[in-house]
Parts: sequence; C-alpha cells; structure tokens
Amino acid sequence: LLDGKSVCIVNSDFDEKACGAWFRQFSSAPRISHAPIAAEYVATRWDSMRQGVLSKIPPDADCCLVGAGVGALQVCVDAAERFSIPAIDAGHVMNMMNGRVDKSGGPRLYTLWKGGGT
Repeated sequence: LLDGKSVCIVNSDFDEKACGAWFRQFSSAPRISHAPIAAEYVATRWDSMRQGVLSKIPPDADCCLVGAGVGALQVCVDAAERFSIPAIDAGHVMNMMNGRVDKSGGPRLYTLWKGGGT
C-alpha cells in the first residue's frame, strides 16, 4: 500500500537504511522522510513541541507513522488534522523497522508470522 508513497516517520530513532530494507522485504519502496521527536515525555510536553515537530513533516506526505509512546495519540491527531492524511500509532512496528525490537521489550504476538496458512 505504501509503495511509491511519501511516508514520514515521526519518532526519536531513525535508521534510514534499516527502514528501507524493512519495506523492501515486502516489495515496497516508499519515499521515506523523518520528523524527529523527543524520546521522552511527549505526552506532557506536546504543546511546547507541536509546531517544531509538525513543521518537519513534508507537505506532500501521504501518511505518517508515529512512535511517541503514550503521547502518540496527540501527535497522530494533530498530524492528521494538519495534513489531512492518515497518521498511525506504529511505535512497535517502527522499532522493528529500525532493528530495535529491544525498545519494545521484545517481539509482540501480532507481529510474528511463520508463513503459510491463514
């Protein structure tokens, strides 16, 4: 679904090579950008950082993947409203994309896939 689309990663960690490789394993090649956000206290500091973070999202972004812990909902709502695009709380998946599953305390059941069957 994201092949050829402009995807903005909104989180504190960003490994462009790892993210690109993660999408390629699914035969997808989106244009990836990054809007950095604080690693901590987003929920309590969002009002003071909102404009700085949102200004880093490219105006042509087709969607945002957000990793901001308990503050992700606020970020998603504001990004979606400002740019009229989907903004998805995808913290654990972004940890997977960046090769940092350890930040999530290990794998999550809904991300394990053994192949085959339904």
